[in-house]
Amino acid sequence: MNPGDLIQSRYRLVRMLGSGASGTVWAAKNELIDREVALKILHPDVAADAVSLQRFFNEAKASGRVRSPSIVEIIDLGQAEDGSPFLVFELLHGEGLDAWIARERMLDPAMLTELFVGVVRALDSAHQQGIIHRDLKPANLYAHRAATGEPVLKILDFGISKMLEGNPEHLTLTRTGTVVGSPAYMSPEQAAGRDDIDGRADVWSLGVVMHEALTATLPHEAPNYNALMVRIMTRDADPVASRRPDLPPALASIIDDCLRRDRDRRPTAGVLAARLEAALHDMQPMRYASQANPHGGMRLPSVPQSMPRPNLPSAPASHGAPVQMEPRVASNAQSSGRGVLLLAAGVGVALGMIALFVLSRFLLH
Repeated sequence: MNPGDLIQSRYRLVRMLGSGASGTVWAAKNELIDREVALKILHPDVAADAVSLQRFFNEAKASGRVRSPSIVEIIDLGQAEDGSPFLVFELLHGEGLDAWIARERMLDPAMLTELFVGVVRALDSAHQQGIIHRDLKPANLYAHRAATGEPVLKILDFGISKMLEGNPEHLTLTRTGTVVGSPAYMSPEQAAGRDDIDGRADVWSLGVVMHEALTATLPHEAPNYNALMVRIMTRDADPVASRRPDLPPALASIIDDCLRRDRDRRPTAGVLAARLEAALHDMQPMRYASQANPHGGMRLPSVPQSMPRPNLPSAPASHGAPVQMEPRVASNAQSSGRGVLLLAAGVGVALGMIALFVLSRFLLH
């Protein structure tokens, strides 16, 4: 395929964004509604493989079921004129988290925590619907610049996601015992090839990603694949604070808990999101307005916003220019004083003229 090609009489290919073993990703334009989109097109030979094709459709189904600003939006699914299946999704502007980490080495803890709150909330929603990603890594997280200018970290590629409901014959796409995922980010249960993977595997992977983004190191490293799998399954990760001592203690504790080999000791995605929000509030207490939580404690918005200006003029403004009330009050007081003086002077003049008139009449008589 080439720039300018028209797919299904509506998607005009503009430029190639990337290419891999399974297919290509293009920036395109839906000419019927004048919208920029991205197309992920499978190579015909890959599409001929039933497993690859099913993974491709899984990505569309999983992403379509979980609607969140932190998951790339799937818009359409179709088949090109040459038989190649394709996905249409929102066109993102920014860069992958892997490229961001490669450039910056270590990211700011507060900024990373703020971005990850939305990601974890989206994962919690997916897990509640029985969908596990199983391949979370920096390359599958994209720092997108939203129309408002705010950065949003989006989850990509649910292609090897696991469905925990429906026909058991369709829950997985690999034979029992086959390792699925990217080695450095696999949970111990994935490394062992267990078939009872649940959402806590994604929590482990996010812990690895946060560890890498904040320390520029991976919690587990080894000279080869087999040694790495053995290390992940048998050895505890060093405390993240030993790699970066200046991390806020609450955030360091969260990452360490995500990397517990015993998955029963790891938080769920919902608990993880709440802990990240609390840690963010501690790191930036003036940026976020607290909201009442009926179950106790403090609750922060998933997408933190600047604190609003108070409605009462006597309250100080949280952001922007302060409300200047005192000069206005002083000006009003000065105006009132001048009015009183002018009134008194007028009354004095009038009384003086009356007195002079009475005196003159008395002298004439």
